Amino acid sequence: MIMKRSILSFILILVSIWTQGQTESDALNFSRSDINGTARFMALGGAFSALGGDATGALRNPAGLGVYRDNEFSISPMYAERFSSGDYYGNSSTSGKGNFTIGSFSLTGVQHLNQAGKWRNTAVSFGINRAYSFHDSYSLTAQDVNSSIVDDYTNKINELGVNWYDLQENYPFDLYLLWQNVLLETYPGQPDRYYNTTGVLPVDQSYDVTVSGTKRETYLNFGSNYDDKLYLGAGIQLSNTSYEKTAVYSEYYDQTDTLTIVDEFSQGYYDEYSGRGWSGTIGAIYRPINNLRIGLSIRTPELQNFKYVFESDNITVANDTAYEVKSPYILEYRFRINSPLQSTIGLAYTFQKFGLVSIEADFIDYRMMSMRGRSDADPFTQENDAISNLLKPTVNVRAGLEYRITSFVSARFGYAAYGNPYKSLVDNNGSFQVYSLGAGYRIDQYFFDIAYQYRTSTDRFFLYDPNLVDAATVNSIDHRIALTFGLKI
Repeated sequence: MIMKRSILSFILILVSIWTQGQTESDALNFSRSDINGTARFMALGGAFSALGGDATGALRNPAGLGVYRDNEFSISPMYAERFSSGDYYGNSSTSGKGNFTIGSFSLTGVQHLNQAGKWRNTAVSFGINRAYSFHDSYSLTAQDVNSSIVDDYTNKINELGVNWYDLQENYPFDLYLLWQNVLLETYPGQPDRYYNTTGVLPVDQSYDVTVSGTKRETYLNFGSNYDDKLYLGAGIQLSNTSYEKTAVYSEYYDQTDTLTIVDEFSQGYYDEYSGRGWSGTIGAIYRPINNLRIGLSIRTPELQNFKYVFESDNITVANDTAYEVKSPYILEYRFRINSPLQSTIGLAYTFQKFGLVSIEADFIDYRMMSMRGRSDADPFTQENDAISNLLKPTVNVRAGLEYRITSFVSARFGYAAYGNPYKSLVDNNGSFQVYSLGAGYRIDQYFFDIAYQYRTSTDRFFLYDPNLVDAATVNSIDHRIALTFGLKI
């Protein structure tokens, strides 16, 4: 088994966006949530912590189950498509990726309490909800770049002074592959001094990324109603995460360059994560007056255990002949992420039979995340230091408005802004905004809801050493359509 020392080897050589191994970005990636679930929940921007009456909303605040009066079944199919535009050295390229899924499934049962006292009813809800989608695809291209990624490799390896015969053992996923395909070579009589064999500048570059996977939560929530004034709830969530990423970096060289025989090369990195976790939620909703509701909920830190699999390869074309070298190992490693505690407060106001408005805010301190190894009990000191130094507390804001057009038909609008958890905008930007609208139709025991979401986000990063290369930017737009079919039993 390859120990974590080998995972970190690439980080020591080259800090880049396709760095394999477990970093603070992985902890953040697997700790965040999005606005997915029932169509009503999505249309109202996910602002349900004070509102109640929605199965997905009960994930935010299980006290909302106390609002239910009838047993209910619902299912929410969903289609999502992401368009990503990559900008690199003034070149733009657009990619798209879509998928169909079941965004939410729930079954809620209500028990009315007829005995004397002020406890009106209790409710329990079981369901599955898609908490986060990782699906993505984007490309970056540039011509006549005045540096090569091999320059960065060369600089770093010469700083470390690693002998070529130690590359397979210590750096099997990157430097060993470049050495095997003679992109790096040593000076005669100096086994630890390297030079770049790829020829003169400038070069053309491309970077292609494909990501797939989801995080789903299976939940069991309980809620109760005291005198139609105070609603209390608690729940447990079990998560299941799958994530696969393929990243291929390529360089293309001037065919008239007589100083090298290299025509082009591609370095591929293949990551796969699978994980399970659990967390708990408690909450309350209070009605000081009939039309006003105040909600408060706390979600415990989520404990997630992951299995990580990684491999890489290098394909170099020289004199019109392709040479492929694969990493000598397929890395398997197990580690743990503790996600931060999340607190949410919200307000909702109903306008008799005309509609409602709801607003809420989360507070999350991402510096409270932590990681550690399970395969070798590694304390993940470097990664945990990065969490403390690079991340910060954030506030997420959500708001929703519902207007009842008739007694059967409602129109809905929502907005959400999720804060950037990074201290610096230069390295990354984890913020995103969601605009939504929808409609609902309710008659007798049936209801039908539809929602559309428009989500925007921007990431800015460097492919390698910022002193050698300009930043790349990826702007992403998500279009999501959700339908909910419900039955009151």
